[in-house]
Amino acid sequence: MSESRNGADLVADCLAAEGVTHVFGLPGTTVMDLIDSIARHPGLRYLSTRHEQVAGFMADGFSRAGGPPGVCLASRGPGAANLSIAVQNAHDESVPMVALVGQVPGTITERRSFEEMDVVAAFRPFCKWVVEIHHTERIPELLQRAVRTALTGRPGPVVVSLPLDILQTRTEAVPGRRARIHPPAAAPAGVTEAAGLLADAERPAIIAGGGAGDPEELLRLAEAAGAPLVTTWLRKAGVPNANPAFLGALGYGAHEVSDRLVREADVLIALGCRFSEFTTKRWTLVPSSAALIHVDIDPAELGRVYPPKVGIVSDATAAVRALTTALTSLDIDPIRDEHRRERRTSLRKELDEAAALPTAEPGNRTVSSTALTAAVQRLAEREEVVLIQDVHTFGPWVARHVDFDRPRSYYGSAGGAMAWGFPAAMGMALARPTERVVALSGDGSFWMVAQDLETCVRENIPVINVIVNNYAYGNTRDRQRTAHGGRYHGVFLDNPDFAEYARITGALGIRVTSDAELPAAFERALGHPGPVLIDVVQDRLEGLPPGLVPPAAK
Repeated sequence: MSESRNGADLVADCLAAEGVTHVFGLPGTTVMDLIDSIARHPGLRYLSTRHEQVAGFMADGFSRAGGPPGVCLASRGPGAANLSIAVQNAHDESVPMVALVGQVPGTITERRSFEEMDVVAAFRPFCKWVVEIHHTERIPELLQRAVRTALTGRPGPVVVSLPLDILQTRTEAVPGRRARIHPPAAAPAGVTEAAGLLADAERPAIIAGGGAGDPEELLRLAEAAGAPLVTTWLRKAGVPNANPAFLGALGYGAHEVSDRLVREADVLIALGCRFSEFTTKRWTLVPSSAALIHVDIDPAELGRVYPPKVGIVSDATAAVRALTTALTSLDIDPIRDEHRRERRTSLRKELDEAAALPTAEPGNRTVSSTALTAAVQRLAEREEVVLIQDVHTFGPWVARHVDFDRPRSYYGSAGGAMAWGFPAAMGMALARPTERVVALSGDGSFWMVAQDLETCVRENIPVINVIVNNYAYGNTRDRQRTAHGGRYHGVFLDNPDFAEYARITGALGIRVTSDAELPAAFERALGHPGPVLIDVVQDRLEGLPPGLVPPAAK
């Protein structure tokens, strides 16, 4: 063991031992030793961003790709505060992520030192676990425990505070063994009871959440039960949408038939679902008369909103597999089974009719949402494309009218953090380099992280960022129109030519001002090997699909 090793070197070794490959951050006094150690480590790549929020969102996207956990870092007080939005969003969406935060040395704490912050107290309410390491020798124990905590059970972000003196102290400590915890399986008694309820159901329904697991197993259960399956808000790619059992996604923009089959259910099975506000229409969707079977890996979720008839703590895929096996072993009344399947076929016909793309109004001088939706559908059908959807007014068009048939080909921001999309797409692209990642951003969202187009170019991350440019904070604008008598305040923006901005940074910039220009623009972008920004210019009042009204603030 070389005597030149210090705590920062040990942190880098522990990250590599846990399978980490990328670290996203921004330099600062208390993390310079750590950045130096990470950059010199042969198994780690450090990428510097222009804002800590971007580093956090990149780590989020990297984690969602399904490989090693994403790691981000920031230096003490202000840097940690900038990072907090990404940590909160990952916590809300159950994304495993490790945030490393520099801290003032222990010799000067509690003196209101420059940029000193109580990191543990600040982050505790919105992360899975937060710890400050006070002894260099405990870095392997606590840092590797943090990684396991992020990945085990219901995933989530963890925050590790690293005082400067701990990083600079010499040490002979080495990383511990990498360990992973196997998830729990479903209790046989719970499976038997749930299978009996499903076998006797007249109108069963399945809600698949973000933790629902293997798409093929979900569809096997839906087929065994003759039940329609819906996904939660922004989790539409949970199963192939072309499958006859799929009946849409719940939440903002859901079709009426998708909501109705839940309201009419006599037996409802919820898998990896926590009954969020949007998914449940502000907790009005699930009928009290339904026998609820709730499966979740986190026991705290069972009964948090709706007390289940059968609650099962389990990995969702393991529970679904066991439930399908139990159900197929039962004698199901053939007439009831036939009625269930006929009902599902009828519901699917309704969905297909409702999901047909409306015709664009004639005389558009800018790009219509109808034409953009059709272009996005063509992207979704390409084998190599992954779509990332930010928080923007165009989102309900995707929810209602774009189908996804490849698992892990579409990701949406359900945590509400604007500007997540573009940085998350960069992280996703780094984790999945054989696929082309396309981000759909609003102009309001993009401006919050526009400076990091330079990061995208500098690091040669081949993301295509589509800006749906309606010169407005569209979601707020639509609420002002419906709830405030069309009195608009603070929602309209004066944007530059985004394509020219892209060219200034070194990316390919494409400006689209009409429906006819869309197909060629997308093909040109897909053919370009580096970062691309497509500025899709819309009318200032272009917004939601016909007939959809934004939910009122309550």
